[in-house]
Amino acid sequence: MRTIGTLFFTFLVASSAFCGVIFEDVTFGFDNGYRSEKWTPLHVTVRSRNEPTIFNGKLTVEVRNIYSDKPIYRYGTPLKLSKTDHKQKRLYIYCPKTTFQLYIQLERSKTSDNDSDTSVAAPQVTHEITPPTSIADKDFLALVLAPNGDKLKKIIHNKSLDDENLDGGMQAHIKYLPNTRAMPLRWIGYDPIDVVIIREVSLTEKRVLKSQQSALLDWVQRGGTLIISGGSNFQYLKGSFIEPLLPTKLIREETINRLPPVLQQKLGLNNDNGTSNLNPPDDANLVFKNIHFEPKKFCQTLLGSEEQIYIAKRDFGSGQIICFSFDYNASPFSDLKAGETFWQWLLNTHGKSPKLFAERYAPFRQHEQKIHKQFLAKMPTQLPIIKLLSIGLPLYLLGVGGFLLYTGKRRQSTQKRNRGYWVGGLIFVLVSVGVIGGARVVLPQKVSIEKFSILSIYPERENAHLQSYVSLRAAACTQTVIPLTSDTFIRPLRIQSVAKPPELFSGSISELKEILVEPWHPSTFVMQSFFSMNVQKPEMQLQNAWRITDDQANYLGTITLGSNDLWTSELPSKTLTKMPPQEELNEIRQAYAKILQQEGLLQYLLKDVKTQNRTVLIGWTSQLEQLLDVIPQVAAYESANAKEETLVIMYLDKKDIGR
Repeated sequence: MRTIGTLFFTFLVASSAFCGVIFEDVTFGFDNGYRSEKWTPLHVTVRSRNEPTIFNGKLTVEVRNIYSDKPIYRYGTPLKLSKTDHKQKRLYIYCPKTTFQLYIQLERSKTSDNDSDTSVAAPQVTHEITPPTSIADKDFLALVLAPNGDKLKKIIHNKSLDDENLDGGMQAHIKYLPNTRAMPLRWIGYDPIDVVIIREVSLTEKRVLKSQQSALLDWVQRGGTLIISGGSNFQYLKGSFIEPLLPTKLIREETINRLPPVLQQKLGLNNDNGTSNLNPPDDANLVFKNIHFEPKKFCQTLLGSEEQIYIAKRDFGSGQIICFSFDYNASPFSDLKAGETFWQWLLNTHGKSPKLFAERYAPFRQHEQKIHKQFLAKMPTQLPIIKLLSIGLPLYLLGVGGFLLYTGKRRQSTQKRNRGYWVGGLIFVLVSVGVIGGARVVLPQKVSIEKFSILSIYPERENAHLQSYVSLRAAACTQTVIPLTSDTFIRPLRIQSVAKPPELFSGSISELKEILVEPWHPSTFVMQSFFSMNVQKPEMQLQNAWRITDDQANYLGTITLGSNDLWTSELPSKTLTKMPPQEELNEIRQAYAKILQQEGLLQYLLKDVKTQNRTVLIGWTSQLEQLLDVIPQVAAYESANAKEETLVIMYLDKKDIGR
């Protein structure tokens, strides 16, 4: 019997050891590739191993300072698992400047007798990740979607792109996606990436989800570079979702049996005098598949001629789409020496859009801190409690001070003067506490909202990107939430030393939870989102508008988008050296424009219009809600006192606006 009991006890212990919820796989970034001050995807696969009950709770991630172990950011998403179920969760984490650690945990919800009363039990399972050193802003982070056998990593990975080939120069970091299912579902997932390269992958809607297509294209519009390989990839590109957006038409697949001189030059196969260093037999053996291109309206030929285009580019929002007529993984383009020479030239000259190229200055920019100081500089006298204190307390202090002075003169004894002092001080404390406490109970708990936004409109797909700096103040110290749309990402502008930071919860209802708001110092956040919008809406009026081309800038004043006012030719022109223009602005707009100028945040726009022969519209509005159908806002405080200024940026083409 003792033996049977021992075996039974051993069986129970062994069975319980194989029960529970475990982290099956955790992947941060792109093969641990990420950047500081960028959003980065986190993939977590959780499996239930014969869990006795259904797991119902949430998955939380804390970003902690590795030195102090203090939480910096916190993220959460709902999670429900049956006894043998497994699920994959994708979260997007903002990476701080400091060295950090990811602390991942599962929290089971516990429900009391009242179904509406739920709370979270202590964490059951935890997992920790310490990411490696982040990739420098000056370097290239390229994400490649290609099958096994791709040689790009062997050719260019961790190699210098500078001509001098000096240590510490600009380098390329190549990271691979295993398949199309691993493509980010949100545009913010590509935030740390400079270049996405696609080769020999089916891009039909059956292979790439609609959300993945939108995420990729939204990222390109925000300044990314998309490179499409050609050659035998003709069959994958034809009929794909990317084909209508290419700078060229795909006519036919052909075979070229002699390497053209223009390609020999870019592959470093020419002598110093410009002649080929290949022997005729070698030159004749360099046969490769090629796609015959015909240019579209927006096509810019980077390599080739009118008869045959080998590399073409088109501008797409703030970004660019580049396509090769050949397959970079085929010889001679995949040969180590030739491939390295080719990619050094391409990435140095066309690898980054002007917007991303300017982000090498990101570590030195102080615009966010200056915007916070701009919010902080405005004393919140509009709050009722502060109005009451600013008016009532001076009167009270004068009254009590006069009373103490009067009684002090009449009562000469020290004992009586001290007694009057302490009685007056006690009355002062009681009245002050009573005023503040009574104001918190009686006065409405309104939240004062101040916003400065940059709205970038992209007519190609009739959508827009909104980046808002939001400042919240309350009549008294309180906690609140910010409801969000599913494609909105928010983070605190300033890192505060608190035991539990606000939590960005992503589920059927997304929101930023547990925000501490108080009267004296603003709680400031940075929000980003993409929206669909109709750029022809007649009520879209902008003030202080400018039309900027490659050789001149015209002041338009107040205009209506969708009208022909944008193309009035008889307008005085001016040469601009700083963006955005600061003339004719009121005090608040001028303060924000000055911050953007000093930090060079929009200086890339001047390079855009000069190098890409485009027109940019810049203007201001104070009625952002009238411009967009959907906009992130603090919906719980509809009666809140809200002030906002929005700088609108739009790439123009006469066919898009002013028909």
